[in-house]
Amino acid sequence: MKGKISRDIFFYMMIISILPIFLIYLLNATLLDSYSLNKKKEELHKISTLLTEGDGNINIPRLKRESNIEVYFLNMEDRYQYRIDDDVRGILDDLDWADVEIGANIEKVYQKEQGINLLVNITKITNQMFLVITTPVSSVENSVKISREFYYYSFFLVAFLSLAVSYIFSNKVSKPIIRLEKNAKNISRLNFDEKVDIKTGNELESLGESINTMSEKLESAIGNLKNANTQLEIDLENERKLEIMRRSFISSVNHELKTPLAIMRVYAEGLLEGVACGEEIEEYCSTIVEEVENMEKIVKELLYFSEIEAGYKKAQMESFRIDSLVENVLENYSYDFKEKKVKLNFLLKNEEVYGDIKLVERVLENFFSNAVTYVPENGEIKITGTAKDGFLKIRIYNSGDKIPEDKINDIWKPFFKLDKARTRKYGGTGLGLSIVKKILDIHNSDYGVHNLADGVEFFFTLKKS
Repeated sequence: MKGKISRDIFFYMMIISILPIFLIYLLNATLLDSYSLNKKKEELHKISTLLTEGDGNINIPRLKRESNIEVYFLNMEDRYQYRIDDDVRGILDDLDWADVEIGANIEKVYQKEQGINLLVNITKITNQMFLVITTPVSSVENSVKISREFYYYSFFLVAFLSLAVSYIFSNKVSKPIIRLEKNAKNISRLNFDEKVDIKTGNELESLGESINTMSEKLESAIGNLKNANTQLEIDLENERKLEIMRRSFISSVNHELKTPLAIMRVYAEGLLEGVACGEEIEEYCSTIVEEVENMEKIVKELLYFSEIEAGYKKAQMESFRIDSLVENVLENYSYDFKEKKVKLNFLLKNEEVYGDIKLVERVLENFFSNAVTYVPENGEIKITGTAKDGFLKIRIYNSGDKIPEDKINDIWKPFFKLDKARTRKYGGTGLGLSIVKKILDIHNSDYGVHNLADGVEFFFTLKKS
């Protein structure tokens, strides 16, 4: 690009500058001889007119010197007595002057035997008197020769200067165009870092500014498009994960419902076939009722989870005392605490928080249910709270086994159970922590779980009133 446009500008500049000079030189070489001769003829004619029609006060010797001419006033009868050139005399003899009107002017170029050309101007003044003016053509030829030499050297000088000026001008003109072309290539490669900086004060500067504006808009548009594509990829990935979760959820629901159904079927068939008798019949019936209650609990949890998942559960935000709510929920597990001889440390101070009291109660029930499920006999459960930056951080700790690190992020998934036998013993459905996650998301809460030296601690935050 750089070589091409600079060459083109250089080439056209050379043609524009040299062609007129060359044409002038060509005209000079071909037409200057005849042009100069005609101009000399005109000069002789003017001198002849001046001498024949003038007032007689003309300094003829001076005129002869300045114009390089010879002047003769001749009488036709006495012309042989004058000292004039024989060739001029011969020209006079050849003319039929009787037919030539007075005042007529005749011009001829005559070549002498010595090779000298003469330009002769003859004017008839009266019937007997005429004026003869001669000048050597060599003087005209010398002038033409000098003029040609001047044009010859001028041509090469101007050609050299034209080369230099054309080179400088082509570089000056091509540089901003090259910068524009380079910037356009960068834009085509989606490289918007380099901007056009042209200060020419003409349309090229305006074009550079337009390219910069276009570059900025393209960069913004492509950036938005990339963001949209990234978001689309994220949405597609989320959709894929959601589909996997949906299938897993359906599979888990199917599994959770099949277990009590299978138990009820076995016991019902035993009753129908008369396998049980006496007290066993009552035991069979109790088992069936228990499994029905488990199924009912699973169905209720599923409905509750679906309502939260679909956004039907709207938080009714209000201020309430979190310590009173915790105490009320703990009363529901007093029997379990006694049975497992759990040491309960309730260290939560009187604090008012802002949230949906019913949803927060559901969160506490699930956390305490997990704590009771996994705390060993003679273990410890501790509830504490810490206020910071307008939020209350509530911690529920239970001693016992830690959560495997590779499973710690899975506990929030629906139907995930660390110990299925233990969960079933305490009536867990596997949806508790999934519901907790949704409720805490509604409250914009910071929540999580981490392993401690001798147990597990769950935590969540609520905004203080």
